[in-house]
Amino acid sequence: MSAKNAHVAEVYTQARLDPGKEFFHRRFLEREGKINPDDNPVVLASWRLLDPEGRVGMEVAVLEVAGSLVQVPLTYRPEPLPDSAGLLGEMSHSVLGTRYIYDARRDPAFRAALAALVASGGQPVAKQDLDAGTLLPPQVEFRGVVEGGQPVEVLVVPEEDRGAVDPGVVVGTWGVVQRRSAVLIRSQVPR
Repeated sequence: MSAKNAHVAEVYTQARLDPGKEFFHRRFLEREGKINPDDNPVVLASWRLLDPEGRVGMEVAVLEVAGSLVQVPLTYRPEPLPDSAGLLGEMSHSVLGTRYIYDARRDPAFRAALAALVASGGQPVAKQDLDAGTLLPPQVEFRGVVEGGQPVEVLVVPEEDRGAVDPGVVVGTWGVVQRRSAVLIRSQVPR
């Protein structure tokens, strides 16, 4: 993965992943207490951010689990972070080799990229399929603004979209046949 184009993530759609992304989606949701053993999550869409250095893959999957909407933010790294608290496991990628998969909320590269995206009013990036040579547009569109400098967070359990965008939130919309939207990102509330 490289940062050749500031608006495109390079992906290998034909790469073999072992274990696959579904394994890490489930592991994340288990840690969050958002899935039961017999639940079958369905990926509705995903959105990506870019690492300015081009080394860390950053993806947030929007899933439906037992009728509820959830987001799973993951980063894919070529080497482990010094702090293993957010490590979900290792994946073998047939093109890129070993990848270390993290809960993206604990990854400094993701937090910085998310803050920059939100502060600029930007959109998730498109994907360049390096296997097929095609450009895949983003599956999720954002609307809303969070004032620059405010810390932001990806909501694991998205909030209902009430139509008008409140200050401090970013609403995502996805789907072709059936359009859906929800609050996906918001300003962090001091705890």
